[in-house]
Formats: sequence, C-alpha cells, structure tokens
Amino acid sequence: MKTHTSAPRVTVLLPVYNGEPYLREALESVLSQTYRDFRLLAIDDGSTDRSLEILRSVRDPRLSIETNQANRGLIQTLNKGLDLIESEYVARMDCDDIATPYRLEEQVAFMDAHPDIGLCGGYYERFTDTESIVVRPPTKHEDIVYALIFDNVMAHNTVMFRRSILERHQLRYDSAFAYAEDYELWVRFSHHSRLANLSRVFVKYRFHPNNSSSRFKQQQEISAAKVRYIHRSNLGLAPDAEVADLHRQLFSLQFDGPPSRLHEAGAWLSKLYRIAVLRCRQNPFTLFMEFNRLWYSACGKVADSGAGVFFRFVKKPYGLFGNPLYTLKLLYRCLNRAKIV
Repeated sequence: MKTHTSAPRVTVLLPVYNGEPYLREALESVLSQTYRDFRLLAIDDGSTDRSLEILRSVRDPRLSIETNQANRGLIQTLNKGLDLIESEYVARMDCDDIATPYRLEEQVAFMDAHPDIGLCGGYYERFTDTESIVVRPPTKHEDIVYALIFDNVMAHNTVMFRRSILERHQLRYDSAFAYAEDYELWVRFSHHSRLANLSRVFVKYRFHPNNSSSRFKQQQEISAAKVRYIHRSNLGLAPDAEVADLHRQLFSLQFDGPPSRLHEAGAWLSKLYRIAVLRCRQNPFTLFMEFNRLWYSACGKVADSGAGVFFRFVKKPYGLFGNPLYTLKLLYRCLNRAKIV
C-alpha cells in the first residue's frame, strides 16, 4: 500500500460512466498539465461502452484505474475515490470536459499561498458545437457564501480541495442531494474553511444532451432547492415555501402581486439585506443599490394599482434613498397606472 509520504501532492478524481465519445480528450488534457506531481485516479462505474478499454490503453504511470463491477452511481463512485486518495489536494474532473494546461499548477500555487482556503474553484468555459461562453462566478469567500443562497457558484469540475479538511470533518458527498451533491458539500465545507474561485478558466465544460444537468434537470432543481433552504436556514433566513417562492420572484424580476403582497416582499428584502451585510460581509452600498433595483421592479409590476404602490415604495429605505431615476419612473407609472410588463 502506498504511504502518505510517497503519494503525489494532488490526485485528480475522474469518475467515468459511458464516456467513450469524449474520454480520450479529457484524459489527454489532464496528463498534459504543466504541473507534474499528481496522480489521475479514474474510476469506471460499470460502463457498457468502450470507456474501460480506452482507460486501459493509456500508457502513463500517473494513471490509476479502479472499476465498479456494476454501476453504482456518481455519488458512491466519488466517495469511493475520496476513501482511496492519500494526497494533500484533491482535484475534480469530469470525463467529457477539457482541463486547461495550467489548471493544476495555478491552483496548487494558490492553495499553497493561502492556507486558510480549503476549497478552490475557478472560471469555466461552457461550450457546445456552435457557441461558447465564459462563466465568471464570484471569487471571494464572502461573495461565494452570499451567492450560495441563490445557486451553486463553484463548478464541480473546477474545484480543488484540501483532503485534510475532508478527513478532519468527515465530509463526503450526500446521496440525499442527488444531482446537487456538490452544491450541498460546498455549503458544509464553508462551515469549516474559506472558499475561493480564481479568475482563470480552468475547464472547458462541454454542454450536451447527455450531461446530468440536462438529463436530470428536474431532480437537480429539487435537490438544489433543499440545499438553498439549508444554507439560508444556517444564515438565519429560514423561509417557508411561500416566502421561498416570493424570493425567487423578486430576484428573477418576476413579482406577480397582488399589491398587498408588497409588504411581505419588502420585509423579506430588509431581512435578507441585514443578513447579507452582517453575516456575509457584503458591501452595504452595492447591495443597497441592487435591492433598490429589485424593489423598483416589484413595485413596478403592480403600478397599475395606483399611487398607493408608490407610497409603499418610498416607505422602504431602498426605495426612498435609492436611484432617483427609479423613483421618478415609478411615480410616472403609478400616476398613469402603467405597470412593468
């Protein structure tokens, strides 16, 4: 058995299930990294295509192959990998994505220089056969913790984490959050360590119909909603189902009234503002102006109810002391009963 001292500093954990179309390109992108002190642990999860054959055809001593005799699913396969890994750092990779050549080198350098960071992700390029876009999640711990209230902002296939934190706090992926298991793990990780995303593209994420996020979109959203509820509750923001729906409406600029519900909407924004500033260390002015925009949108959606909506708007600080242009526009809309459509 390999000892801790002989283990490389990084293990790249690569679960594989029927990845034949893209697997070879993914492997090459890892094995051609500028950083060399790593092991690539590929676990074939009972593939029925040529995935295992492709893995066994690679002649590189850094590649280790494990197999599941039958398909056990992503979460069990990931946890099996975590139990096998002995290295200081663990990096994640998917079998249909492409790692940029400098990924491991830059993440290791950053983690070495910032021992308070236990989990580090980065930007990623989401691409299809016809288009691509660079996704730029928040980079600072406080901004990430705040953004996790709304969604997962640490791309699973970009992350590197310290194994010591996993072991010290017995952190593993939880099967109760299938298809959002990474999101849930990051929320728990944030209780024990600071998080970061680097402003560099670390992975080219191939978006296609066989992605889990495409095939299991509904199940993913159900699990993600559970994670959001847990994270908000941990921050002192435990909304019931009705308030959670109101939250979604406000932040998607799709408030659908009635006007009497503005009181509830304003109260929720006020509570969220306090938590975001005090617990998540968000910039008070920047957040104030963002909430001014959300409040204007909500009030504007029911401006056809008249002047009463305008008076509700200016009762809130982020209405009265916000962008004067929003105040004037809402006054015009309320006087003319012209709601935002």
